[in-house]
Amino acid sequence: MVHSHIYIKKLDEQDGYTVWLVNGALVRKELDENFVEYDYHGHFRFIPEKEFWIDDEMSGKEYHLYIKRLLKEVSFLKEGVTVAEAAHKADAFEETLRQNGKRMQKILTSQNQEMLRRSLKKEKLKEYSSAVSVWLVDGPLVRSVYMLGYAEGGHDVVYAWIPKNEIWLEESLKTEERAFIVLHELHERYLMLSQKMSYANAHHGATIIEDHYRENRKGLEERIREEIKKNDSVSGDALDK
Repeated sequence: MVHSHIYIKKLDEQDGYTVWLVNGALVRKELDENFVEYDYHGHFRFIPEKEFWIDDEMSGKEYHLYIKRLLKEVSFLKEGVTVAEAAHKADAFEETLRQNGKRMQKILTSQNQEMLRRSLKKEKLKEYSSAVSVWLVDGPLVRSVYMLGYAEGGHDVVYAWIPKNEIWLEESLKTEERAFIVLHELHERYLMLSQKMSYANAHHGATIIEDHYRENRKGLEERIREEIKKNDSVSGDALDK
């Protein structure tokens, strides 16, 4: 088995595909930093052709959605469409699945924004919060309500639906992974505000910093403290909602 140390357990077998739960942190460290949530060979060639990989940091209550979506995406490919078009059509399919879920129907029917906010935010990470607050949030609910492509983390400068001066992290992230994502989001946010960088360029810069500390964790917490101070200095400049 290729990269056997990355596999955690077999989750399912459907239509000739084996679904594996994999160590997402190791995939990002050793294969590609851009692997998040789930994927297959069409997007990452290191994933064997007849396998679906699901990141172990994702919520188990979403596994069935990921499997259905991946099966639908490969079925679109068999119809002769491009990988990009298949992904776009599969996004629409997954969004429909999410909107039809019982939890979403309850929220949409109630139209209670306060209930939604209470459901989303789980815990404030005080050790990383200053002028900018860092929150653990319900990732599945964020993807169902705001953005299907949300994964791991995000901040107010990129996403208009994140309140001013806040950073959101997936509640399901492993504790040891949180520091890397906090560092990434803080650095990216600072670059976008202080240097008016585009998201793409700031994300690239933050990825370089994140990868450095994934390879050598020494000094990670000190660097996070530096990024917190830098964000404090520009927090009043955050984009108006």
